[in-house]
Amino acid sequence: MSIQEFLLPDENIRFHSKTSVKYGEKKYNVLITDMRIILYAQRGHILKTDDVISERLDKLREIKYCEKGLVFRSAKISIQSSINLDIVGSCTELKQLFNNLQVIVY
Repeated sequence: MSIQEFLLPDENIRFHSKTSVKYGEKKYNVLITDMRIILYAQRGHILKTDDVISERLDKLREIKYCEKGLVFRSAKISIQSSINLDIVGSCTELKQLFNNLQVIVY
């Protein structure tokens, strides 16, 4: 299935990640729409299944961004809402994600 099939009517994509990020022990692509943040991945080689995590933007309470490492730098975004999302990935990717979340949410 395509990610378009998971979008609501009149929901528009504002940001999508170019590389995958980690949530838990799994890798996802991140989408920010005008209504939700969506973590999306297709799993399986032969029988493809969709793995989707979604949270409404109006439910977000707090967003934190931090970087760590000297040689192999990585970044982490912690999102507090009805669920807690800790997303880890490259600094450039997550910095763009964080900036887009700030513009849309606040």
